[in-house]
Amino acid sequence: MKYLSFIGIYRFVLLSVIWFFVSTGVYAEDWIYTVVEGDNLWSLSEQHLDKVTRFEQLRKLNNIENPKHLQPGTRIRVPLDWIRSNPVAAKIVSITGTAEIQRARSASTEPAKVGSLMQLGDQLMTTDNSSVAIEFADKSILSLHEKSIVHFDHLSAHGVTGMVDSRLNLLKGRIDTKVTPAVGPGSRFEIETPSAISAVRGTIYRALVMEEGDVSNIEVLRGKVAVSGANKQLLVNKGFGTQVVSGKPPIPPRELLPAPVFEPVPNTITEINWRLSWSKIAGASRYRVEVAVSDDFETLLWQELTPHNRIAFPDLSDGNYAVRVRAIDTLGLEGMDQQVLIRLNAHPQPPIALKPVEAQVLRGQSPVLQWTAAEEASAYRLEIASDKNFSQSLLDRTVTETQFDTTSLSALGNYYWRLSSIANDGEVGPIGPIRSYQIKAIPEKVDASLSAEEDGLLMATWNVSSTEQHYQVQIANDKAFSDIIIDKTVTEPQFAFEPFKDTPRYLRVKSIEQDGYEGPWGATQTIEPLPKEPFNFWPLGLWTIFTIILI
Repeated sequence: MKYLSFIGIYRFVLLSVIWFFVSTGVYAEDWIYTVVEGDNLWSLSEQHLDKVTRFEQLRKLNNIENPKHLQPGTRIRVPLDWIRSNPVAAKIVSITGTAEIQRARSASTEPAKVGSLMQLGDQLMTTDNSSVAIEFADKSILSLHEKSIVHFDHLSAHGVTGMVDSRLNLLKGRIDTKVTPAVGPGSRFEIETPSAISAVRGTIYRALVMEEGDVSNIEVLRGKVAVSGANKQLLVNKGFGTQVVSGKPPIPPRELLPAPVFEPVPNTITEINWRLSWSKIAGASRYRVEVAVSDDFETLLWQELTPHNRIAFPDLSDGNYAVRVRAIDTLGLEGMDQQVLIRLNAHPQPPIALKPVEAQVLRGQSPVLQWTAAEEASAYRLEIASDKNFSQSLLDRTVTETQFDTTSLSALGNYYWRLSSIANDGEVGPIGPIRSYQIKAIPEKVDASLSAEEDGLLMATWNVSSTEQHYQVQIANDKAFSDIIIDKTVTEPQFAFEPFKDTPRYLRVKSIEQDGYEGPWGATQTIEPLPKEPFNFWPLGLWTIFTIILI
């Protein structure tokens, strides 16, 4: 009896399992409708089925005794084959750059525009630096990137059930997809490439057809994707990708490279070609950088591939942008994204300061500031201050010329100045680099005085105006100092030299500042020669007497 009981239980379990699989197979092709207040089988058939007369078949299939009064919440099985199918269009909702549409059975093309409807058999082609976002009847979004071609193989919906059947053929290029989760067995979103078929029912993933045309990459960012090739299918989970070569099955799922980490990004970028940097990713052969106006990245403003972990940010209009970067492995599978929001305020660009040169020292005079003419500027904001932080403002003025005379700011000291461009609409651009200059007094003339020393030397001395100065001393044979016989630089305010004979000499001195600035020559001093000795006639007299005696 125990044995028979065991057999009975075994048969019951086996039949239950068989019934589960059979019923699952049946239900897999059935749409389950939940009754709401006011429904009856006639209205349900009229609204959703291919024939109104199917209401009787529907009643029998679901064992409904009172088809005119259905209890709200009742679940009704509807075979998928009975549901009305109708063509639906996909719509272009966003576009950057240019794209073309080739209509079914037409040899000519037309420009793609926002609002253009894509019908069964149409083909959409993007050009360089272009991308298009297409919305399907179930709100799924496909982003077709530059130099890509997609063909719309099937576009239909099952009445107003929400089930949409979308099948596409990516002939060239790459796409991003955000597929709305399926609402029933009639929901389908399928992308075919020259080497693979990918089917999903609610996920985010990317597809790429390489330039050769016979290799496709599939990368899953959310959910799961069934990928088929050469009559073999595998399931690719979130964070993995696969590659399919024509005539071969998909390779085993390969984990996508992790998202890079950005180097610190300022709150506002004020310079053109600012460098965006991120961490290096092991196993990366290159990186893809994409810029969009919003973080949904449905269409791209700019994209670039780089082998480096940095790139110059593109020169775009001022505004807020979403940026994402991902690493690409040696198979070309693109990894997980890292995103950041960037605020760009780089326009109009400031001019380039020309004069005075940075940290220039001027003596006793104010400079004329000069700068380049910025292309986007109609005027300039000039700021001058006595400190680097511009907390001690000396001048804040709008000027239309590319120079400014600072004669009104002539006090000795340090000055700091900076410029901003002002556009025609009044927008003031980012502040340019801070430049500085210094105004110093002109050194006084150095007037030397002469005195005789005990050792017979002459000593020229002069007053000291700064301990940081040194001095240039010149002695010449003429007042014009065209025939200089001594030219010395000394650190002390004095200079000793041998007296001169025969004719006067001339001396002058000037100071030299520590920064090399040379002061004016002082007054020219005359150095009188040594007095001539009296002529001694005694030897001549003796010689004369001696000569006379000899005669």
